[in-house]
Amino acid sequence: MAFKILFKILKNIFLAFLVYYNINVLSSQVPNAADKIPIGVVFDQNTEEIQNAFKFAMLQHSNANANKSSSIDFQLYVDIINTADAFKLSRLICNQFARGVVAMLGAVAPDSFDTLHSYANTFQMPFVTPWFPEKVIPPSSGLTDYAVSMRPDYHRAVIATITHYGWKNVIYIYDSHDGLLRLQQLYQSLQPGNATFRISNVKRVSNASDVVEYLRAIEKLDRWSNKYVVLDSTTQLAKAALISHVRDVQLGRRNYHYFLSGLVMDDRWEKEITEFGAINITGFRLLDFSRKIVRDFFDAWRRESISAQAALTYDGVQVLVDAVVRLMRKKPDVLRATLRRASLNTSKSMDCNPKNKLIPFEHGEKISRMIKKTEVDGITGSIRFNELGHRKNFTLQVMELTVDGDIVKVATWYDNKGLIPVTPRTAPLTTPGSYDRNKTYIVTTIEEPPYIIREDPEDPEFDANEPYKGFCADLAKMISDKLEINYELKLVRDGKYGNENPKVLGGWDGIVGELVRKEADIAIAPLTVTLEREAVIDFSKPFLSFDLKPTKTIMNTTSTIFSFLHPLSMEIWLSIVCSLFAVSVVLFIVSRFSPYEWRVVSFSDSQISDHSDVANTKTTVVNEFSFWNSMWFSLGSFMQQGSDINPRSVSGRIVGCVWWFFTLIVISSYTANLASYLTLTRITETSQTYSKVATCPEDTLEKPNANPEFPQDSPVDEHGWLAFLMDRSAAPQDKPCEMIVTLQQTGFKDFAVGVPKGSELRDGVNMALQSLKEEGEIPKLVRKWFTKSECDVTDPEMKGSELTLSQVAGLFYVLVGGLSLALGVALIEFCKHGRAEAARANVPLRAALRAKARLASNAERKTQSQRGTQREHDRLGWNGGGFGGQYYSPANQIAQEETALHSSFTQV
Repeated sequence: MAFKILFKILKNIFLAFLVYYNINVLSSQVPNAADKIPIGVVFDQNTEEIQNAFKFAMLQHSNANANKSSSIDFQLYVDIINTADAFKLSRLICNQFARGVVAMLGAVAPDSFDTLHSYANTFQMPFVTPWFPEKVIPPSSGLTDYAVSMRPDYHRAVIATITHYGWKNVIYIYDSHDGLLRLQQLYQSLQPGNATFRISNVKRVSNASDVVEYLRAIEKLDRWSNKYVVLDSTTQLAKAALISHVRDVQLGRRNYHYFLSGLVMDDRWEKEITEFGAINITGFRLLDFSRKIVRDFFDAWRRESISAQAALTYDGVQVLVDAVVRLMRKKPDVLRATLRRASLNTSKSMDCNPKNKLIPFEHGEKISRMIKKTEVDGITGSIRFNELGHRKNFTLQVMELTVDGDIVKVATWYDNKGLIPVTPRTAPLTTPGSYDRNKTYIVTTIEEPPYIIREDPEDPEFDANEPYKGFCADLAKMISDKLEINYELKLVRDGKYGNENPKVLGGWDGIVGELVRKEADIAIAPLTVTLEREAVIDFSKPFLSFDLKPTKTIMNTTSTIFSFLHPLSMEIWLSIVCSLFAVSVVLFIVSRFSPYEWRVVSFSDSQISDHSDVANTKTTVVNEFSFWNSMWFSLGSFMQQGSDINPRSVSGRIVGCVWWFFTLIVISSYTANLASYLTLTRITETSQTYSKVATCPEDTLEKPNANPEFPQDSPVDEHGWLAFLMDRSAAPQDKPCEMIVTLQQTGFKDFAVGVPKGSELRDGVNMALQSLKEEGEIPKLVRKWFTKSECDVTDPEMKGSELTLSQVAGLFYVLVGGLSLALGVALIEFCKHGRAEAARANVPLRAALRAKARLASNAERKTQSQRGTQREHDRLGWNGGGFGGQYYSPANQIAQEETALHSSFTQV
C-alpha cells in the first residue's frame, strides 16, 4: 500500500517535471517581445532627407505592430560617417559585425560604397541600398552578390523616350560616374544597325557654369538648329544649369529641349522660378500619384515632395523588414543562436580579422535569398527582383514642365511593355516627317517659263495626265516620288505669286493666299523667300539661289583682242610701267654720281689746209648711261633681251641685279598665270558648281518705278546691278538674261517650296530636297532647263583669277629697297672719291664735291656740241680708216680719269 502511494507521488512529480521542461523548451524557440533583431545602418553626412525617410519607415513598422503580441522588433545600430578613409570605414563596419547584425542598410557616397560593398560580399552580409553609386560587378568566384539596389536600371527607358520624341542627335552631359556608366549602357544598346539616334557631343561637368559654357561653344558652331540635351546630374545642378541657361543672352530657349535623365522630377520644382517654364524640360519620375499607396504615404509624410533617393530608402526598409519577418515566420529558430550571441556579446561573434580561417555570416545566404524573393508594392512601384538582384516589372513616369511651371505626365514607361503615351489633351506627340501617304495633295504653281510651261494640246506627244512641263513640274514629280504621295498640279487662279491684299480672304492673294487659306497643300514654283511671307506660311530649304546679273551684256571685243593682259590686273601693269621709269631714273642718277661710270676718250681732230695737215688730239669724259640709254637698258632687261651696255659701278650693278630679279619673278608669274587662264577659258561648265543665267520670274514685290534711281522707262541699273527683282514685263525684250542661278553659293534671293503654317509635309519636303541635291538630280534639272544658247555667258571666275597688286606687293618692296640701296651706295662712292680728290688737290671737301658735281653736269653739256663730230670719227675709226685717237682699256681708263679730274681740280 505504501509502495503504491509512493509510486503515484513519483509519477506525478515526473509528469510535472516533463510538462515544465516542454513548456520552457517551446517558449525558448520563439523570440518573445524582448528579443530584438539587430540591423546595421550606415548613412553619409548631409543626407537628412534620406535619414528622415528611414526613420519614418521604421516608425510606421513599429506603430503597425504595437498591439501585436507576436510582433518582431528591430535593434538599429546607426552610424553617420564623414570620411572616405578605407581604414576608418573598415573599423566601423567591423564594429557593426561585432554587434551581431543580421543585415545592413545604408546610403553612402561612391568612395565609401566600394569598401562597404567589398565587406558585404566577403562576409556574406546582406546589404540593401537605395542605389549603387557605381557599377556593381559580381564576385569573380561565382558567388552571389549580397548587395541589392532599390533603384532600377532604366537606360532602356532613356532610349525609348528619345526615340519617342524623334530626336536624331543628342548632347549628353553628366556630372558623376553614375552618368558615365549610363552613357556606356546607351552606347552598348545603340547597335550600329539599330540605332535610332546618335550621341553627337559628350561632356562631363562639375557645376552649372560648365554646362552653359559648353552649350555656348556649341551655339557658336551651330546657331539655329534644334538642340536636344540629355542632362544626367543631381537636382541641384540641373536647376542651376536651367536657370543659367535661360538667363544667358547668348543661348536660345525655344530651340533647346532638356531631358533630365537623373530621376530628378520627384523633387520639388518651384513654380515661383519662372525660368523653369521658359525652356522645354522632360524627365523621369518614380512615384505615380494615381496609386492609392502613394497618396496615403504623402498624407502621413505631410510634406510636398520626396526625392527619388529618399523614396527608394523608404522602400528599402520595407523590403528588408518583409524579408526578415518572412524568414522568422518560416523558421522561427533560424536566428536564435545569433540573437543569443548578440545579447551575451560573446567572442563567437563575426570577426573581421580572424587568426585562422575567415568565417562568414552563417545566415547571410538565406536572408539574401529571402530579400531577392520579396514581392511588395512600394511607393516607387511594384518591387520585384530577378536572380541577379535587379528590379523588374517597374514603371517610370515621363513628365514635362509646362510654361506655368506645372509638372504634367505625358507617358509611362513599363519594363515589360515599353513607353505608352498618355492620351493627349492638347497636341499629340508626332514624329517629325510623318504625313498621310494615302492622300492626294494639291500642288499650286504658276505659269512661268522655264519653270512651268503649258503643253500644246495639238502636239502629238501631248499627255493629258501631264499638261505641264518645266523645271518645277519635274521637281514636283521627284519630290512626290521621294515622299511616296499622289499629287495634282494646278495653276494659281489669279496668276500671282502673292502679296498682301486686304480685299482678299486671308489678307494675301496669289500662291501665298492659297496656302494661307489652305486651298493648296504645297507650292512648287519660283517663289521667293521673304520675311513677310515667312510670317504667314512655312518655307522649305531653298532648292535654288540666284543673283541678279547686269542688264548690259554687250560682249567687249577689246577684252578679246587684249586678252593677253588678263593674267595680271590693271594695277600691276601700271605699277610695272612706273617701275620701269623709276629704275631708269635711278640708274641715270647713280651713273651721274658714281665716278666708276665715267671714262676718258681721246680722239684726233685732223684739219687739212693748202699748206699742211694739222692733227689735234682731243680728250673728253664720257658717261654711257644717259637717260635714254638707261631706259633702253631697263626695257631690254625686262624683255629678257639684254643690252649692249652694262653698269660698272657697285651702285649701278645693285640697280641691275634688283631689276633682273624683279623681271624674273614678274615674267614667271605672268607665264604661269597666262597658261592657267588660257586653259580655264576652254572649260564651259564646272563639274561641281552650276551657275546658269535665266530670265527673272515675275515675282515682284516692289514696282520698278518705286525707286527714283531707276525710272520706269529705263530699268537699267547705273552701277551694273539691280537692287530689286525686276518685273520682266518692264524690261527690254531683247535682253532675256537677267538672273544667275546657282546651287552651291548663297545667292541674292532664294526659291523654296511653300507649305501652310504647321504643315506636316515640311520636314518630309526638306528631306526630299536634301536627298535630291546629294543624288545630283537638281543639278541635272538646272542643266536641262537653264542651259540655252541665248543665255550662256562666260563666267569670269572660270577664266582663272588674275594676280592682284596685293599678291605681288612684296616684289615691289624688294625693288624699292634695292633702288634705295643703290642711291645710297652711289652717294657713298661720290663722297669717297670727292674726299680723295680733295686731299690730292689740297682743297676743302665741299669745294671738291661741288666741282665734281659741276664736272658731272658740264661734261655732258660740253660734249653735246661735239657728239656729231665724235660719232663720225667713231664710225670712221671702227671702219679702220681715219680714227686717230686711242680707246683706253678699263685699267688705263682709271688713270686717265684721275689725270683729267686732277687737272680740273688744279684749275679750280
